Amino acid sequence: MTLFSHQLSIIKIIVISVGLSFMFCAQQAFAQEKSLALMPYPQSVKLLPETYQLTESVYFNVQGIHEKRQLFIQQRITSQLAKLGHQVTKLPPDDSEMMSKINLIINQGKTHENYLAKLNSDESYQLKITSQGIDILANNDFGALHGLATLSQLIAANRSLNITTLPQVVINDFPRFPWRGLMIDSVRHFISVKAIKRQLDGMAAAKLNVFHWHLTDDQGWRFESKSYPKLHKLASDRQYYTQQEIKDVVHYASQLGIRVVPEFDVPGHASAIAVAYPELMTEKKRYSMEDAWGVFEPLLDPSNPDVYVFIDKIVAEITSLFPDEYIHIGGDEVDPVQWQESEAVQQYMADNKLQDSHELQGHFNEKVQTILAKHQRKMMGWDEIYQPKLPKDIMVQSWRGMESLSQIAANQYQGLLSTGFYIDQPQSSAYHYRNELLSKRENSAVIPSNEDTVSAWQFTMPRLKGSAVKGTLAMVSRNNYLIHAYVKLNNNHYQKVQLDRQLALHPRQINFTIDSWMGPTRGEFDLSDPAQLTGRMLIGNSHYNVEGQQLSDFDYANVKLLANLLPAHEKNILGGEATLWTELVSEKNIDLRIWPRTFAIAERLWSAKSMRNINQMYQRLFQINISAAKLGLHHLQQHMNGIRGLVFPETKITSLVMLAEQLEPAHYYTRHHLKFKKDQYHQRAGLNSFVDYLPAESLTLVNMQQQLNAYKGGDKAGLQAIVNTMRRWHSGYEEVLKITKKNPKLSTITDIIYDARTINTLGLTVAHSCLAGVKIRTPEVKRIKKHLLNLHRNVREISLASGLFVEKLLEACRTH
Repeated sequence: MTLFSHQLSIIKIIVISVGLSFMFCAQQAFAQEKSLALMPYPQSVKLLPETYQLTESVYFNVQGIHEKRQLFIQQRITSQLAKLGHQVTKLPPDDSEMMSKINLIINQGKTHENYLAKLNSDESYQLKITSQGIDILANNDFGALHGLATLSQLIAANRSLNITTLPQVVINDFPRFPWRGLMIDSVRHFISVKAIKRQLDGMAAAKLNVFHWHLTDDQGWRFESKSYPKLHKLASDRQYYTQQEIKDVVHYASQLGIRVVPEFDVPGHASAIAVAYPELMTEKKRYSMEDAWGVFEPLLDPSNPDVYVFIDKIVAEITSLFPDEYIHIGGDEVDPVQWQESEAVQQYMADNKLQDSHELQGHFNEKVQTILAKHQRKMMGWDEIYQPKLPKDIMVQSWRGMESLSQIAANQYQGLLSTGFYIDQPQSSAYHYRNELLSKRENSAVIPSNEDTVSAWQFTMPRLKGSAVKGTLAMVSRNNYLIHAYVKLNNNHYQKVQLDRQLALHPRQINFTIDSWMGPTRGEFDLSDPAQLTGRMLIGNSHYNVEGQQLSDFDYANVKLLANLLPAHEKNILGGEATLWTELVSEKNIDLRIWPRTFAIAERLWSAKSMRNINQMYQRLFQINISAAKLGLHHLQQHMNGIRGLVFPETKITSLVMLAEQLEPAHYYTRHHLKFKKDQYHQRAGLNSFVDYLPAESLTLVNMQQQLNAYKGGDKAGLQAIVNTMRRWHSGYEEVLKITKKNPKLSTITDIIYDARTINTLGLTVAHSCLAGVKIRTPEVKRIKKHLLNLHRNVREISLASGLFVEKLLEACRTH
């Protein structure tokens, strides 16, 4: 047995012992709901009553695939099926032989002319599994590749359940959006070609079709330049991709039907350029390599003609390496200080009648766009590149959210959404899944009647780093009962909130939830003192204190909601990208940070808009979590290897893995901010702590929440399953404390273990009372809730996520 097989076995044992018999529960759910363990879920699935036996030997027949892709496809399907226990044979079976057949037929056997994928390439396919065999039909290679990905998922999902048959089914499928991307930052932490290719494999499995490769930034220049060699020689710490390596990655992606869009950041995020060629900068001085995270001042000098010569030559090199029609120029977070303090730049602005730094950047972008057009390329960039003078075919990628993207689309520019898909932030798959690009919201706030009362509170949420988040809570009440509420955060529009009356400690506590750019956001505000608001905001699993005061002169007419896009403008939103910035990501945990969550994002971008059921999504994600590992992703392996690397050899880590089920990395940018306060917010800080190997969300806790939902729906077995899990956790605390005492790398989590044990004891007390039918009295409810709140106030890089679950358990047991 290989090390990975052994690790996977440990995970499976834990999964089953949790009562995460989820594999089997999910299978029943799929059967009942006529659903399959696929992500993204196809547009049309017609299940037939019979099953198809997949034999150990499989004949794979290809007709019409592009000649450049023939051998690759054959090798890929052979490798994938081998991992799943099947052998591909090239010899067609005799009529007497019992052998499974996979026929991949493109355009009725006629070779498709286009080898490279482009924006709006046809990606449709049909997958038929009948008693006669397996047929994948497509108009071109790209649809065929997606059909193979669907088939591989079906086989892997059944194999994870030790099932060798496949459902007989007819699937007709195509993407909802043409641009479905994953951005990986190779600057802040360098990612090897081998690891990049593995993520490309994952993208193909998830039907993502654009790899956005972030290659230059303040902390390094990551590709070899022939025309400006000091860039990779002086500004890369010898960690860069040779041109041959880039061609290799681009070729590999192309074989998978994935476009590669390079990002070359100008005019800001230019500290690495400044190290190599300071004469191109606005402030001409000697620069040193920047290894801290954040936004820095060095800017290219827009008044210097040599800057445009530089950009022209770099773009020429990029076009020789990357065949895609788009080049991403970054363009975000320009700190204008150097421009404002430069006499030459100020004179240049006056000569060109430019009023401010914003207009200057727009002017600069126009020049860059002209250079790109000369090389037959289109401009792509972050929100800040948007300006009306640029041609309509530029692509604007929004990190500022729907407020910005709506304006871009309404002005007939093409746009992509990345806000809500930032996977460097630990966030739940459910949050990403709810992040609908073309949502239909209420266009206006409810108009209060004469018998309604309007009140409003202003509040502030201080952050650990940077400016505080400021907000306004506007409420409409009738007969002292709150009926509507809206929240405005910073300069965004108001959002209607979902009121949550659960577990309020007194009548004047207001609980609400919204999805903000920070993540799933829960406010718990105490309004009992008319002069002062107190409480907390939960950003995912992270606790932030809030304070504020009532507004005496609030004008309800100012409650304006973000308008929905007109149908004519919706067509300008072409899709979205998951983004992975690598301040806290290394080669050792990159898969763990991307997968399996990105399958949920991929589904939002591929599947029908009607795919909204969070519980169903998680049912399939649980199986994808295992089957994706079977197909070669390393997220489970990195979790296990990371934990194992923190202890001495031969140490049993079962109790540590059980502890990990109760914890999550602190959500939002809490870890970044804590590291900043500890002077660990830089490249030199190691990413080798327990928190670095925790999944972004505990799927065990997700499953327990589903069991709790089942109990609230009348299924007492759900509560018993929760108790079983908590008992199992209880059995591991003594052992894990012994391990931490013997292994110095775990010394920092001792207090976490004690707090987790306290939470689990409270949870078991609540659950046992619930099972026995004993209702918990209000004073005891308040005592437990306050105890849980106090434990959660201690903001750390590791969140006691089990405590938030126990809060929900307490509410369920209080009301049932």
